[in-house]
Amino acid sequence: MGLFAAVLSAVFSSSKDLLSKKLSFGLDGTTSTYASFSYALPYYVVLLAAQVLLGEETLTLSRTFLVLVLLRSVTDTFAEGMKMHAFTHGDISVVSMVFSISPVFLLVTSPLITGDMPSPLGAAAVLLVVAGSLAMVYRPAVAHGTGQQRGILLALGASFFFSLNSCFDRLAVKEGRPVLAGFSMTLLSALFLFPLVVRRKDRLEALRSHRLGLLARGLLEIAFMVCKLYALQFAQAPYVVGVMRLSLLFSIIGGRVFFGEPDFPRRLAAGALILAGASLIAYLEW
Repeated sequence: MGLFAAVLSAVFSSSKDLLSKKLSFGLDGTTSTYASFSYALPYYVVLLAAQVLLGEETLTLSRTFLVLVLLRSVTDTFAEGMKMHAFTHGDISVVSMVFSISPVFLLVTSPLITGDMPSPLGAAAVLLVVAGSLAMVYRPAVAHGTGQQRGILLALGASFFFSLNSCFDRLAVKEGRPVLAGFSMTLLSALFLFPLVVRRKDRLEALRSHRLGLLARGLLEIAFMVCKLYALQFAQAPYVVGVMRLSLLFSIIGGRVFFGEPDFPRRLAAGALILAGASLIAYLEW
């Protein structure tokens, strides 16, 4: 079930990124980041209420859990902010591939923060996933494109912060259930960004204009997050995130189909390395 949840999370993540790229043409990065949190909250409230009524959630909040939620919300705010701005400067397939560097950061941050120590073969599988991602990122024509370079740098920063929040996710699901953890983190992140949006009429108008698309992305956000947190109950963060890099395959195809992005054959060939690495992780961990 942990592996299935990780793969589902990859599917929802890719779908969310494709929709985020489409929305980036009408929303600035800050507004899109705020919306990614706030428009997921109604779905969290409904799901959390259903769990409470069914007796599957007790809403018990420990001090450790609250600290982890705070740390996760701060890192996620930075990660999502850089990610949404990256979408405005680079191709979705390129930006999504740079995000895949986060498993490399996790090989360092995970032992330090969570105490999880991947096996040598497991670490090699994670590096194989990243190698495939980097093979897709490099494109000589891009090297001289300032806008694309800015997108890559923003995505690299997002990757680092995503590695940190995956570690805090791993610890949080040991203290609380996935839905409660996801709701708490999302609520706090939305509150952080609320003052930056509510003061500007153009941002509020943009939210109203794109509300249907944002509601659809909010549903994908909660589905992605709950599946990820569920998977982290069963496996180390580097392994879960490594399997979730399968989302790149969907982003590559989606970027070609919906946005006409170039270099499709080479990127898809490099995606085979990601698939091989993710398959090895699945074999070792599950």
